[in-house]
Amino acid sequence: MMSKNSKTSISQAEKLLFERVLSDVKPIENAGPFSTSGQEVIKIPQRSENTARKNLSTQSKSKPSQKPLFLKNFLPGRAPGLDRSSAIKLAKGKFTIQGKLDLHGMTQRQAHAALIDFIQTSFDDRKRNLLVITGKGRPKGEDEVARYRKREGILKSIVPKWLDESPLRSLVLAFTTSQREHGGAGALYVLLRKIN
Repeated sequence: MMSKNSKTSISQAEKLLFERVLSDVKPIENAGPFSTSGQEVIKIPQRSENTARKNLSTQSKSKPSQKPLFLKNFLPGRAPGLDRSSAIKLAKGKFTIQGKLDLHGMTQRQAHAALIDFIQTSFDDRKRNLLVITGKGRPKGEDEVARYRKREGILKSIVPKWLDESPLRSLVLAFTTSQREHGGAGALYVLLRKIN
C-alpha cells in the first residue's frame, strides 16, 4: 500500500474515472510493433453522437449560451469578450497547445462525436488551448478533382459551425485558423472558457 504523501498515490475519484475509461477497452490481437512519429496526437474513441451529446447535457445547461468568436470575423485584438492580448496570441498561435485532435479519415458523424468528446474532456481537465486538425479536404481520386476545386473540405467547413452550436457553444470562447506550422488552413486553434 502506498503512503498518502507519495507522489504516485491516486484518489478514489481518479480510480473510478480510470475504471470507467477502461470499461470498454479490448486487447489488440496480433498487434505488431507500435511506433509514433513526432508529436502526440489524441485519437478519440469512436462513440455515437448521442452518447457524446448526453455527456454534455448537464454541462451545457448550466453554462452561458454566448456564441464563441471566430476570430477571422474580427480585426486583430478587437474581438468582443476576449482581451486584445489573448486574441492576438490565439491568432498567432502563441499559446501552448494543451491538446490535439486529428479528425482526418473520419466521417462527419464520427468527427462530430469525437469533437464533442474531445472538447468536453479537455474542458473537464481544465485545458483551454486546443488544436483541432480538420485537413484541407483533398480529393481521394482523379474523378473528385473537379469537385475539390469547387469547394473546400467538408470537415474544414463544418467544424467551425459545430463549435458555434450547442452543446459546444457553452464551452468554447474563441477559435481561429491555425498558423502554417500547426496545419494552416487545415486546422483550428480553439480557446475554451475558464471553469468558474
